[in-house]
Amino acid sequence: MMKQIDLKKERYLIFIDTETIGTLNVKESIIPFEIGMKVLDTETMKVVKEKSYLVRKLFNNKFIMLSTFSATKYPNYFDKLENDKRYKTCSANDISKDIKKTIERYNAKIMVAHNGNFDKTAMARLFEEFGVENPFENIDLLDTMELSKVITFSKDYANYCIAHKDRLNSVKDSCFITNSGRVRTTAQAIYCYITDNADFEEAHTGLEDIDIEIEIFKKSMDLLGNTMVTLNTAPTWRDYSIVIEED
Repeated sequence: MMKQIDLKKERYLIFIDTETIGTLNVKESIIPFEIGMKVLDTETMKVVKEKSYLVRKLFNNKFIMLSTFSATKYPNYFDKLENDKRYKTCSANDISKDIKKTIERYNAKIMVAHNGNFDKTAMARLFEEFGVENPFENIDLLDTMELSKVITFSKDYANYCIAHKDRLNSVKDSCFITNSGRVRTTAQAIYCYITDNADFEEAHTGLEDIDIEIEIFKKSMDLLGNTMVTLNTAPTWRDYSIVIEED
């Protein structure tokens, strides 16, 4: 249910980013192999806990992993597992239990993510598939796509996207303008704007992507001028971007 709350009353927020297997053309096939999580203390604006959960049964299946968008990054995860204590392969049951403990420890009531309904739905599918408790079932969602419309609806953002429209992604589409002539509302495009670095490329790994979503969150809250936010929205790029009007 959509509602408004004052974030001043929430000390800790759980930021989530998932990397998935499956195909966007078949939504029922989309399921996370990685869940990145960071807990942000809203008083200090510092991360107090961070972890990347790699779903063991999926991650250890080389055939599955090399058939996904993340195939080129697959070897890098092994390096992270060996050298970065934040990364761990776990059963879905252990992931569920560990996240539940984190939620309870920090009394967290809100999950934050960019295009968060995608992540929340994919995680629900994962936990249902493995027959374990979904720790996010009763958690409210704050979508940074909703929050950052204070940025993406601005003329300055539109002008920035127009100025950098020739910057292309891996499939040769503009990183800043959609084929239908709208500004992009991806986390990458917004982060490029707030850092004035049009060449920045999103890592598309859980913890790294959360870093830029936290910066989008901070910038959006600064621009809002208050701490009232809307929860449980399910925005689309059509809802939260504007059609550009070039001079």
